[in-house]
Amino acid sequence: MIITKKAILMGVGAAVLIALLFTAPGLYEAAQRTLYGVKTGVTLEGQLVEGLLEEELYDVVASLAESFYVEASNASWDWQTGEITPEVVGQIVDVQSTVAALLEAPAHSSVHLVTVLVLPSITQAHFQPHYRGPSSEPRVALMFNVDWGDEYIPGILEVLDQADASATWFLTGRWAQHAPELARAIAEAGHELGNHGGWHGLPSEMSRGEVTRLIQEGEDLILEATGQRPQAFAPPAGDFNEETVAMAAEMGYKTVLWTVDTVDWQRPAPTKIIDRVLGGLVNGALILMHPTQPTLEALPVILDHLAARGYQCVTVSELLAD
Repeated sequence: MIITKKAILMGVGAAVLIALLFTAPGLYEAAQRTLYGVKTGVTLEGQLVEGLLEEELYDVVASLAESFYVEASNASWDWQTGEITPEVVGQIVDVQSTVAALLEAPAHSSVHLVTVLVLPSITQAHFQPHYRGPSSEPRVALMFNVDWGDEYIPGILEVLDQADASATWFLTGRWAQHAPELARAIAEAGHELGNHGGWHGLPSEMSRGEVTRLIQEGEDLILEATGQRPQAFAPPAGDFNEETVAMAAEMGYKTVLWTVDTVDWQRPAPTKIIDRVLGGLVNGALILMHPTQPTLEALPVILDHLAARGYQCVTVSELLAD
């Protein structure tokens, strides 16, 4: 093997450099910061952090994060005045993402802390009854209130499946307990389950404690039958007052009424149901139905018209999302 003079000089130079690094710790550290640290002139929230290594950055970011922390809080109802205290959206700092951003930042750039919003579970929107969703998009929610009508539910599920349409089924707890297989079939078909109360009582005629029991019993029995916890509450018979909505809100529920009532529980002709839906059709419509034979017959026509007009069927929670 032939060793050239150039190779010998390079080897000697490398050896000398290594020797210098180990005999001059300051020089070695400077090299480390140049190679692996934050680039020259980089600032974090106005603070110069050039040359800092990854493990040092974690301490700096964590220290700054404390002053940027905001605790999330739910909206609340004052039972004395009827006033609503708005929710507060929280904020935390993503330390790991901030450190990564600093290490990747070009020289002389400004970096801000990477923050993550913490959303409250109860907002001002929970303390008002909902008759309609946002009108900005052609979306509607089909709603089926269920306290009876078992024989028509499989057919309705099949029609919805064929149209690839989602719906929200508001079940009473007593019905879910009576027909758990059907309740599970609704959930397993990908539909949302709503709370229609433990039984078909009138909330406006109840005490606060009774309203709480009505909603809680519905939730417990639906959860027991299906494993799905409802997020929306449809008061039986559409009966409610201000306190009903406030009680439901404090339990994490939005109270849902309707934009279009098909009044199909009276079992009108299918054409009447179709006319009522199409006549009241608007963006964000909440369309109320029940599992009846004329509803089953009308539903394919309704879904065809919705598709032809460019409407998307979504769940109530999707439609009313904050």
